[in-house]
Amino acid sequence: NSYDYFLLSSDYGKVRVRYIHGFLENTSDNVNRYITARGFEWTNQKSIIIGFSETVIYSGENRPIDIGYLNPMGSHLEIELNERLNVTGGKNANSAWQIHLDGLINKRTRLSMNYLFDEFVIDKEQKGEEEKQHGKAYSFRIAYTPILSNKHILTAYSSFIHVGTPTFRHSLGSNNFVHSGAPIGWYKGSDGQELSIGLNYFNRDNTIVSFSSGFFQSGEQSVTNRAYKAYEYEDYRNKSFPSGLINETFYIDTYISYLWEDYFTFSSGLYW
Repeated sequence: NSYDYFLLSSDYGKVRVRYIHGFLENTSDNVNRYITARGFEWTNQKSIIIGFSETVIYSGENRPIDIGYLNPMGSHLEIELNERLNVTGGKNANSAWQIHLDGLINKRTRLSMNYLFDEFVIDKEQKGEEEKQHGKAYSFRIAYTPILSNKHILTAYSSFIHVGTPTFRHSLGSNNFVHSGAPIGWYKGSDGQELSIGLNYFNRDNTIVSFSSGFFQSGEQSVTNRAYKAYEYEDYRNKSFPSGLINETFYIDTYISYLWEDYFTFSSGLYW
């Protein structure tokens, strides 16, 4: 869903940076929710892009915009640990860090990967006695284009997405990665995974056709079912994934779009 935000970005050729600060919403109990993010990206301008980003959700009853987060170069941990927030303490903001890679292995093969940490467990006691797990997510996609000509492009791809049980949720529910009850990020939320394959065709003129099929698993603790609910201690314990009663879905998705004389576009899709 759309929201108001300020964006600052700069491109230095091989290095690109971007910063946003936005207002998500005011909840029924008068809690203001904000989002801020900063990202750094490097590319050789030929075949590879490598990037790192930090995204923060912060909130509070009648909480104004936090000046501490207005610094595009500042990081969440530095601001929080040095108590430079307008609401001090470690429970009033939630951050996620992501590394991404997008590269061409050759002219016809493309590999994309993401790895995200919502919470990183490094304490030996938590790993051992408490059996606490990381709050993480990752995905990868590989695409191969057997037909690449001046008149036709046909691409086959496969992708896998995994989002952990506690990922994108927080000990303060208003800091969950959601907006207007819907997830921010992967639209299927958390506590789930999906494997898919597909084909994309473009005649380089007026027709686009796509077909995909996949298998999706979702658990009870998904943020889609608990948009503003805080995570419970047990959610971070190592146990079966996805959690609880698992919903399994096999799907087929098709789409076609046709451009007629530069004025009209006809499109149709089917999801089963």
